[in-house]
Amino acid sequence: MNPPEARDSLIRTIEDTAARLDVEGWNRDHAAEVGNCGARRGERVNYAYGYGAPPPARDHAADARSVAEYWESLGMRVRVVEYPHFVVYATGGPVEGLAFSTAPGDYYISGTSLCVPGDADEIRKQDNG
Repeated sequence: MNPPEARDSLIRTIEDTAARLDVEGWNRDHAAEVGNCGARRGERVNYAYGYGAPPPARDHAADARSVAEYWESLGMRVRVVEYPHFVVYATGGPVEGLAFSTAPGDYYISGTSLCVPGDADEIRKQDNG
């Protein structure tokens, strides 16, 4: 997998997760951000991405279960925390890790892509022209 594929897999997984919830107003915090991963700078990269929406006035537990079931279907290891608000954590599958939070104020899905060969500094230079 190359850096654009890792980035696209992360964005697609997060946005597909959001689409499974009947919630309006999803928006990106910013474009997926590239960073270095692994032991040595310039050899491996991953991406971080976040997607949020105003929380709906409904059963947050059901939404957390829906997200957990979807992520399990992708082959991810899932853990659900219920207190003080529902948060779903997952690792594996098409990404390194994801989190879905029903915290007061917003629904939020964030994650990190798989770590793949690449140089974050070079990718930033290409992305910024």
